[in-house]
Amino acid sequence: MGLGHLYNYKYNRVKKSKINYFSSKIWRSIYLISSNSIHHTSEKRIRSRSSVVPAIYTNYEVIIYSGKRWHTKRINTWMVGFKAGEFTWKKTKDLYKAKQLRKKKKK
Repeated sequence: MGLGHLYNYKYNRVKKSKINYFSSKIWRSIYLISSNSIHHTSEKRIRSRSSVVPAIYTNYEVIIYSGKRWHTKRINTWMVGFKAGEFTWKKTKDLYKAKQLRKKKKK
């Protein structure tokens, strides 16, 4: 029996491309960078972790907010298109073992 039924045309459709999300602050900074050269030197802060890193930010140092503190990252070409939150740590390390050892020393 042939395997032609597995390769049905309705499953091989081209996926629609998803529009990247940029926060309004990033849209503003993209516009300012493209309009005036003075904004190339100002610091770029990304507060929304769900925003996509734009291509205009390559070779810039960007400060990303993780919810608790700011993390500085240098954007390279491989980071463009990914979400900004993928380059920061949201949670701290679990220090349960260290707490146990401290309690043991106090006794």
